Amino acid sequence: MKKRILIGSGILLLAIGCLLVWRSHPLELHANKRQESTSETTINATKKTDVKPEKKAAIVLPATENKELDNFLVDQHFSGTALVVRKGKVILNQSYGLADQEKQIKNTPTTRYYIGSAQKAIIATAILQLEQAGKLKLEDPIIKYLKDFPNGQQITLKNLLNHTSGLAGRTEGSKAILPEQIIQEIEAAGSDSAIGTWHYSDSNYAVLAYILQQVSKQKAQEYIQEHIFKPANMQNTGFYQSDEAMTDLAESYKEKNGRIEKAQLPNLTQLFGAGDIYTTATDFYLFDQALMQGKLIDEVEKNKMMTAGSSSTYGMGFYVNPGSYSSHGVLGGFNTINTFTHTGLTFIILLANTNQVQSLGQTADHIYEVLNQMG
Repeated sequence: MKKRILIGSGILLLAIGCLLVWRSHPLELHANKRQESTSETTINATKKTDVKPEKKAAIVLPATENKELDNFLVDQHFSGTALVVRKGKVILNQSYGLADQEKQIKNTPTTRYYIGSAQKAIIATAILQLEQAGKLKLEDPIIKYLKDFPNGQQITLKNLLNHTSGLAGRTEGSKAILPEQIIQEIEAAGSDSAIGTWHYSDSNYAVLAYILQQVSKQKAQEYIQEHIFKPANMQNTGFYQSDEAMTDLAESYKEKNGRIEKAQLPNLTQLFGAGDIYTTATDFYLFDQALMQGKLIDEVEKNKMMTAGSSSTYGMGFYVNPGSYSSHGVLGGFNTINTFTHTGLTFIILLANTNQVQSLGQTADHIYEVLNQMG
């Protein structure tokens, strides 16, 4: 799935009108940088083992209302779960719309949503963990792990993380596929731009997930469960599966010609490393919190993650904005914004299951503005 950059505009107006607020409070402002496109291919049921979290008390943050933010999201026709935490206090934790329109099941704070490319932040964290453990280096050429990879001597792991590898990327299909086949297709597609040139592609993170498996000697799902989900206590998060019914998983919908219709998803085995994870708003907050508190990677690795690798401002899984870090994902009708300030004092997670909100980035911008006005 190719991506293009979207720049939120609300931050510019706020900078003029609220300069005194900016200077007197530590909360930085957000400018979201990108919106993704999504494939329109059909689901094919395939067997895939789901890696389930160990049974442990799941954390569910308390339902909390904020009249101003609540009215704003309703006016935006937001359907999904919105979570806002500032200075350890839950400012908003509410759900809107229906998780399943046919069965009239409402979205709730425990509803799970696929997060699309926002998953890349999790893959990047895993790679940085392996560097911290001395098992790889970001400067390593790909050829160290994939001996026949085109330009493998010149392309580094860092290039993959920053989307500056120059890879052309593969076309995602509609049938079940193995990670090995995905790598073969990426190799066959080769490169279409110079190394160091920004070109967003899922293929970069598919290669990283494959290398993660080689270095860790575990399936990517198993490694992430053990080293990310478990220490962050993400008990309502997992990977795509098709061999048993999923509970509390939202359906996704798209608005077409004034009507809301169920969105078609690609076969999620096609999105290895780049779109096969589901989570809740609380769990995504727990990931962010664990990341910022040093529970997943140390400060050295976090600084690498949160440093822009090109003029796009993309670091490793996150865009590096003037006052915030943000990740974004679109998959069918699922739409995700995960953003938090550089200080780690404010977190905003918006998990939607329809495309009715034109820009979740601008929606997050407005929430930051409201928080600044609150002081």
